[in-house]
Amino acid sequence: MDQIMASEPEPVVIPGPVVAAVRVARTCLMDAQFRLDDHGVHCRLLNGLQDGATTLLAEWAGRHRPSIAEQLPSYVVEAAIEWRLSRRRA
Repeated sequence: MDQIMASEPEPVVIPGPVVAAVRVARTCLMDAQFRLDDHGVHCRLLNGLQDGATTLLAEWAGRHRPSIAEQLPSYVVEAAIEWRLSRRRA
């Protein structure tokens, strides 16, 4: 009886210039997020773009991006929410 073994696809090698371009894009997106934060503005779409760029870089490096949301103590989350609310009022 012959068995057909399903093999995993070979990893794709991402060219260095592509990785460098995504790193630059991620840095620019983070800069935009910080500048919006300084003006009390929050943009979910911009956050999603930056998150996507970070996820790409992690996956291309062979890592899975951990979710830190479950690791943060509730007092850190509450402090972050309070800080953001106070910045919007200023």
